[in-house]
Amino acid sequence: MEKNLNYSGSVSPRSLLFKRALLFVLLITVILLPFVLLEEQIKVLVNSAIEAIPNGPVLAALIGGALTLDVILPVPSSLVNAMAGATVGFVVGTLVCWIGMTFSCLFGYWIGATGGTALIRRLMGEAELVRVENIAVRMGGSALVLMRAAPVLAEASTLAAGAARYPLGGFILLTSLANLGIAAAYAGIGAYAWSTNSFLLAFAGAVGIPALAYAGMRATSRWTGIFFGTGTARAKLENRTETQTCEFAVPYSYPVVFTRGLFDPANLDLADALAGHGADRVKCVVLIDDSVARADSGLEKRVSAYFAAHSDRIALLEAPQHVPGGEAIKGGFTVVPDIYRMFLRNGVDRHAYVIALGGGAVLDAVGFAAATAHRGLRHIRVPTTVLSQNDSGVGVKNAVNFEGIKNYVGTFAPPHAVLNDFDFLNTLPRRERIAGISEAVKVALIRDAAFFDWLEVTADALARFEPEAEEYMIRRSAELHIRQITKGGDPFETGSARPLDFGHWSAHKLEAITNHEVRHGEAVAIGIALDARYSVLIGLLPKGVDDRIAALLDRIGLPTWHPALEEQGDNGAPLVLQGLREFQEHLGGALNVTLLKDIGVGIEVHEMEEARVLAAIAWLKDRRPRA
Repeated sequence: MEKNLNYSGSVSPRSLLFKRALLFVLLITVILLPFVLLEEQIKVLVNSAIEAIPNGPVLAALIGGALTLDVILPVPSSLVNAMAGATVGFVVGTLVCWIGMTFSCLFGYWIGATGGTALIRRLMGEAELVRVENIAVRMGGSALVLMRAAPVLAEASTLAAGAARYPLGGFILLTSLANLGIAAAYAGIGAYAWSTNSFLLAFAGAVGIPALAYAGMRATSRWTGIFFGTGTARAKLENRTETQTCEFAVPYSYPVVFTRGLFDPANLDLADALAGHGADRVKCVVLIDDSVARADSGLEKRVSAYFAAHSDRIALLEAPQHVPGGEAIKGGFTVVPDIYRMFLRNGVDRHAYVIALGGGAVLDAVGFAAATAHRGLRHIRVPTTVLSQNDSGVGVKNAVNFEGIKNYVGTFAPPHAVLNDFDFLNTLPRRERIAGISEAVKVALIRDAAFFDWLEVTADALARFEPEAEEYMIRRSAELHIRQITKGGDPFETGSARPLDFGHWSAHKLEAITNHEVRHGEAVAIGIALDARYSVLIGLLPKGVDDRIAALLDRIGLPTWHPALEEQGDNGAPLVLQGLREFQEHLGGALNVTLLKDIGVGIEVHEMEEARVLAAIAWLKDRRPRA
């Protein structure tokens, strides 16, 4: 990110030049007039001051201290330098002035580079600080050298160098060399002129050397970029990299609503979520999971009727469109381009809404299309399965598969709202409805022991889909998932820890091995049982807790075994073990698997022993229900 150091004021260049010339003449007159009118009196006064401090080291220390504080005090440094040569001699005067001015430069740099910049802005004014920063950055090293001899700019240049973060090593080298030359010039003039002509001393110190410095700055303004470099050119010539840090935070907030009858015109949850940004009439497109539409033949009419009932607030751009569900929509880029075409056909822009109704796969794929069209469209999720309502639908991830790799292409893009309608669950096949409960068991095991106890007590009611039990299970599971996303410290998974993927390393592989004959929720249940047993085998989890977990899964109706766990690859090893390597690659090369230390307490491990994984698989096989 480029830092803009240019300042544009309202004063005309001619007026500004006249004011500067007038100020310069006034400054010279004020400095020189006393020497013209009161030459002898000033000489007597200075000699008296020198005689009052006969100690040479004390005088040298006072001179050096005055020059050091020059950056914050109105010290006439040019005259102090010249006086040093006159009072302590050329050699000592040069050394003392050089040390004092060098410390002054470091002091000014420190003030400019730290919080002192705010104070300097108030003292100098924003426009003046920007002007000297502009000089320091655009002119580079030559400005630092030449401005050392110019009144006001000598101090301002060090402050500007610090504020502009001029490289400290180069700053010290350039200013030290410049200070040495200036100190020698002033001290030499002082040693010679004080004994012969005080007017010559004042003129040389206050006018001569500063005038030469200004002339040098003007003369070198064109070639300074070549020899000293500016911006990118300087960085290339000096083999340095210039870095500007761009840092900002973007807050995310979206509602997760639990309701019934979402498309009943009397239910305002959807209309309120859509009309939340103040537009007169919000444009929308709706995509519906094909399996949901088949199971609920009146859904499309209810959606259209809902928009018609609230037509003063929301508009449906075209009739709801069907998309395939499950792996048919996530299998690659076969459906996503069609969704893009729908957006183009309807002129969907970043102020419109994309509403997706369906299971986790449809929400993933439509969410990915919305997140990547126009660099991000507003997206509303309407999950229709247990698994998507209590887990995947409330999160911030969207993805499709690629080359057989699950969720290889995707984004982190929070939805505008998540609207869970429990009525959709009544259209689900029993197998799919049961499968979604596995994610509630998972999050209870790693985050909430009390919730796991409740699941044990309510297992039979959950297996019968009793509304009160099912609704609480979904709400509490979603709440725990939301808490992990919002309070876990890594909502976009920049690190390697992924506690919400407990039981998933084997589940993903099991889905692929069976060509998705095993549902995601069923594979997660098997993965939970496998990792619980492994946690016992390595001594993390107390003995018997694995039986307790597996027994709960059995009571709910979730599987804990599938023959594909024993399916072998060409090397004779179970294919499911490849899931560890693929999981590791998905995490960026570092294996980080969540296991159990206790019920409600997950723990991260960075390796898994193949022999004990195989032993856990054997345990699952031994306890499987007998035909």
